[in-house]
Amino acid sequence: MSAARQSGSTALYKTDLAGVALKPQESRIIAGWLLGRYGAVNDDSWMKLIYADNAVQISGRSTLRRQSNLLKARLGLVSADVLQLIADGSYRQTIHACLAAAIKHSRVLGDFMDVVLRREYGSGGRELDLYHWRTFLEACKLRDPNMGDWSPASSIRIRTTVMSILHEADLVDRGKPVIIKPPVYEKTVIDILERDQESWCLRCMRYDQ
Repeated sequence: MSAARQSGSTALYKTDLAGVALKPQESRIIAGWLLGRYGAVNDDSWMKLIYADNAVQISGRSTLRRQSNLLKARLGLVSADVLQLIADGSYRQTIHACLAAAIKHSRVLGDFMDVVLRREYGSGGRELDLYHWRTFLEACKLRDPNMGDWSPASSIRIRTTVMSILHEADLVDRGKPVIIKPPVYEKTVIDILERDQESWCLRCMRYDQ
């Protein structure tokens, strides 16, 4: 049984993040679909956009299905104003808006930023290595009895995706070790998140406070 099946749908921490970083170009297209720019927002227009037109240009039908569905679920959690930033904003606006959506969708990502980045950044160490990831997952298991046991391969894939997301958002310098950077976001993104009362996203993003 896969790690995702073991963790179950009621788990707080899930493995579905694996392999799907922020994907700004694909997210622009899917945000446009959610905003109704490709016709009615229904199954027919989705199937045409993703499968017939392959607008997101993800190779492999199973990979296309999994990643496009995850991005749709992720972006479906934010307001129309955030979606407009993703679809039409500058690269940095799109990246930071996608980060907010990813935090809302993945408690693994959000808690890693809120707990680990906040602690290490605040301590002045600002270095991340495999030890921090392993201890974070151990703490997650204590918080979430439904989490189940993740395989070593799943753990590595999710860590790689989390680090990719943080690097895309310019929050870490990737190397050995990974170095945490001070968070700097586009003001337009922060203003919209504050107006939308996205307190959880903002807390995770502001790990320097």
